[in-house]
Amino acid sequence: MVEYFYVVDEDDRVIGKATREECHEKGLIHRSVYVFILNSKGELFIQKRSPLKDLYPGYYTGSATGHVEYGEDYTQAALRELKEELGISPPIKFVSKFKCFSETEKELSALFIGLWDGKIRFNNKEISEGFFMKFEELKRDIETGKKKFAPGFYVALKAFERFRTKSSSA
Repeated sequence: MVEYFYVVDEDDRVIGKATREECHEKGLIHRSVYVFILNSKGELFIQKRSPLKDLYPGYYTGSATGHVEYGEDYTQAALRELKEELGISPPIKFVSKFKCFSETEKELSALFIGLWDGKIRFNNKEISEGFFMKFEELKRDIETGKKKFAPGFYVALKAFERFRTKSSSA
């Protein structure tokens, strides 16, 4: 099945429609989502991408990530990715949008957060492992290079940290 994405400008205005392959091969800006699932201890669920993935196989990233398909909005895509990848449907909250441009992709991404203490049944076609991590441990793994993280995860984590700082000072 061919996946179609919105092609957008840097201000997130829709300027067209293209296939997944066209977006990646031609460097077209398209939309994506990151969802950070936290538990009641304040730990973040991290996933390791399946070795079968075409982009960043075997890299760690946020709880659920993916592209916004043509016909969806950011929230619909985030909820779909949570269900597809983790088998969960918690309420989510929009945090922010950010640019995530790498050698491989040019994306405008939306970050969402949600709380979940229940069972997670991740999709083995999408994820090879997943677990909750304390933020101190996550930062240590990033600093030491113990785990390889997808480039977009670093940008999403910075957006989350800005949100967390604003929320705690408000």
